[in-house]
Formats: sequence, structure tokens, C-alpha cells
Amino acid sequence: MFGPHSRSWAVGRIAGAVLAVGLLASACGGSASTTASSAGAAASSVASAVGSAADAAGSKLSSAADKATSAAASAASAASSKVSSAVSSVKAGDATGPAEVTTASTSLGVVLVGAKGMTLYMFDPDTGGTPTCYDACAVAWPPLLTTGDPTAAGDANAALLKTAPRTDGATQVVYGDWPLYYWEKDTKPGDVTGQAVGGKWWVVGVDGQPIKTPAS
Repeated sequence: MFGPHSRSWAVGRIAGAVLAVGLLASACGGSASTTASSAGAAASSVASAVGSAADAAGSKLSSAADKATSAAASAASAASSKVSSAVSSVKAGDATGPAEVTTASTSLGVVLVGAKGMTLYMFDPDTGGTPTCYDACAVAWPPLLTTGDPTAAGDANAALLKTAPRTDGATQVVYGDWPLYYWEKDTKPGDVTGQAVGGKWWVVGVDGQPIKTPAS
């Protein structure tokens, strides 16, 4: 409401008024010093009031700006959290219900895929059916999770379907001897871009064995 320029203008006007009062008193034979002193005191009070009002206005504006910034940051954080949660849920492979394992024909042959048609992979270190891919690994290779007994479709063999507990409390689908995962860089059904990544990731055949044909 009162910026630095407004405060300087007000004080200047008050100083001019004080000078005018002094000159008038001198011209009329009165006590210029007494009158000027009184006017000066009044000017000082007004200037002080102007300064206080400016400070109060500045404080209120600063407080309002801080509140607006805080609210915007909170809203952005909440939106980011919801988006992250939704993306994680999709990549985790329908963890809100029983997972389905089916099959699809790809450039590497008939392989296991999830219900959305996305290719499933196994990881060489997961010997004995125990998941070992966690943290950053599980972000790049989301495990196929289930909240009930998984089901088979297509050419998948239901007798080979099992589950294994994960250390994070989730339940992962196992086919034959291998826990199953998606690959984050596969973007559509039929993609097999995770094949041979790091020399440890492979698509899985209907028989539950890894297919180690190099990706074309």
C-alpha cells in the first residue's frame, strides 16, 4: 500500500508544510521557533504513522505471498504423488487382483506376457524361484504382482504358476522356477527390448525356460 516512493513523497510534503508554517509565523510577528517546533513534532508523528502503515502493509503482503507459495507447493507435491502412484500401479502389473499370465507371438517366438500383452522376463540371479530384484532394479524391472492365485490364459501352463513372497511384503508371480518381471522400456505389446539386458534378463517360453536368442 505504501512503497518507498510513497513514504519519501509524504515526508517531503510534511517538511514543506513545516517550512511554510515557520515563514508565516515569522511574517506575523509570532514565535517562529515555537510554531515550527510544534509543527515539526506533528510532522514527526505523521511520518512515524506513515512508516508504520507501510511496514504493516508490507508485512501483510509478504505473509500472503508466503501462504500462496506454500499452498502451491503442497498442491504440486500431492499431484506428483498421485501420478507416481498411478504409474507404479500400472507397471506393477495389476497388483490389486489376481494376475493373469498369457502368451503372445513376438520376434523371439511365443513368450509369456501379462494381461495387457506386455512381455514378461526372468532374471538369472533369481535361482530357486526367489526374487532378488529390489529398489532401483525393481523400478526398471517392475515385478508381476498378485493379490490372489494367478491364472493362466493362451498357451500358458497353469500347472507352472506359483507365487513367491517379496521382502517388501508383496507377492510375486512365479512361472516354473522364475519370478516374472516387466521391463520399463517396453512401451507396447510385442516389444522385447529387455531381451539380454546386462546378459541376465530373458523372455520366458511356454515351458518355463528362458529363451536366450539374441534380440534382433
